[in-house]
Amino acid sequence: MSIDPICDKCNEVLNEFGGILLSPPDKDNKVIKFHLCKRCYEKILEEF
Repeated sequence: MSIDPICDKCNEVLNEFGGILLSPPDKDNKVIKFHLCKRCYEKILEEF
């Protein structure tokens, strides 16, 4: 059984590798990992 990750920004299934966005660590040093499709990843890059 394969895993079908979903983009956390647009909620589409990732058909190819995209990007991963990590949150800043909280007080317990835990981070949140967000999966991004290529399109959403490129949109976020444009904002930098």
